[in-house]
Amino acid sequence: MDITVAVFNAARDGKLKLIQKLLSNKTPEELEALAEEKTQGSTALLIASRYGHLEVVDYLLEHCKAHVELGGSVNFDGETIEGAPPLWAASAAGHLPVVKTLLKHGASVNNATLTNSTPLRAACFDGHLEIVSCSQCWTIPDGKLLIPCSNSHQLSLS
Repeated sequence: MDITVAVFNAARDGKLKLIQKLLSNKTPEELEALAEEKTQGSTALLIASRYGHLEVVDYLLEHCKAHVELGGSVNFDGETIEGAPPLWAASAAGHLPVVKTLLKHGASVNNATLTNSTPLRAACFDGHLEIVSCSQCWTIPDGKLLIPCSNSHQLSLS
């Protein structure tokens, strides 16, 4: 098994100590490159966000400098969602601490999947009211929140 797959599996399973051991002898450049590698269409950050592994998410963002917006494929209820950013995955799965951490690291609330589903829409769809009602989560610097509507139209709230 190559290191990319090993790190991906450990991130999916929330095994921070194993990730730290696997990456202990890597240079900063190697860590950044590894953080961008995909296994099964997903990065380690995306899969850790999807499963709510906060310590792993923190480590990948802080130590490996994982790109907070890099999307990929994630599975929800037997359906593969393409182009999902980590914030979307954490929101759809109801992992509020991970959502807050990703936002703290600059994740965009308007970064959507390939089907234009935003993180807020994903949280609404799956009934994660603690995320939907988190005012600090959806306050944005440019003052605009894009909400996808039917037929690929978007509503912009200021």
